This record gives sequence, C-alpha cells and structure tokens, in this order.
Amino acid sequence: MIWGPFRKSSKSKIDAAWWQAAEAASEQPQPSAIDALAQSIAPATTTPDELERQEEMLTGLRDLAEIAAASELPVLTTQHRVIGADRCHLIAPVSLGAEAGGAGKLFLTSARLVFVGGRVRTWPWHRVRKVTRAGRDLIVIVAGEGEDLLLQCNTYGEALVGEYIIKKLTR
Repeated sequence: MIWGPFRKSSKSKIDAAWWQAAEAASEQPQPSAIDALAQSIAPATTTPDELERQEEMLTGLRDLAEIAAASELPVLTTQHRVIGADRCHLIAPVSLGAEAGGAGKLFLTSARLVFVGGRVRTWPWHRVRKVTRAGRDLIVIVAGEGEDLLLQCNTYGEALVGEYIIKKLTR
C-alpha cells in the first residue's frame, strides 16, 4: 500500500490545531487564551520557521488584545500630508496584491483608509463593506471597486490590528 505520502504527520496536525486555536483567540483576544497558546507551542517538534511564525502570531495577538481592551482606538501622531485633519489610528507598511507587490504605507484614519505608494489612493469608510483577514493579508471589499482590495501586511500583528480597527471604524 502507498499510504505514506498521503498521511499528514502528527507534527502538522499539532501545528494545524495550534493555528486553529490562534484564529479562535483572534476573534476574542483574551490574555488567558493567548498565554495558553504560548504554553502550547512545542519547540521540540516545531520547525524553526513554524516556531517563528507562531511567536509572531502571539505578539500580534497580544497587540490586538491591548487595543481591544482600550476604551478608544489609538491615535498616532503623523505629519504626513495625506492625513490632513483626520485622526490616524494605524500606520503600517503594506503591499497591494493587485498591483504585483506595489509597496507603500497604509493609514487608517478617522475618515478613511489611505494607501500611499506610487500614488495616493483613499477609500472613505462609508464605501468599505467588509474586511477579512487571511494570515497576514487583509481583504477589503469596497463599494464601487471592481476587485477586492488586497493589502499584504508584513506581520500578523499589523493584519490583526488593521482588521480590528477597520471593523470598528466601519460600524
């Protein structure tokens, strides 16, 4: 029988279960759930790359829990000209997926989502219909746009916090 290549190793099942628990924790970020995830990392059975990804996710979950526990969104000081009088809640380096990796900065302000790259693009919050996160990517559905806006963040933390802030600002 040729079952070997088709079986998942127990290590990948453990990693998959960890990621499933991490995704659940991202829905309601509680320090106790994040601490339990930190304790459940098994460095002896996890590859160095996977261990690094899991540690990055834990950092992102801690950042998300801190922001979610606050009574107000963070306000960042920026003198970038595209922000104007808006309050800025997040600044993150991102790439636009639709533009083959067009790199730039994402600003989430009190009035709009702003991408500054080769050119400035803005979307007011009333046009943003939905945001979902897939790993480090944010998929934003904007009314009147032909395609979804794919924002590729550099870290899980930026994606987790970005998704949270967008959801808060579009309610």
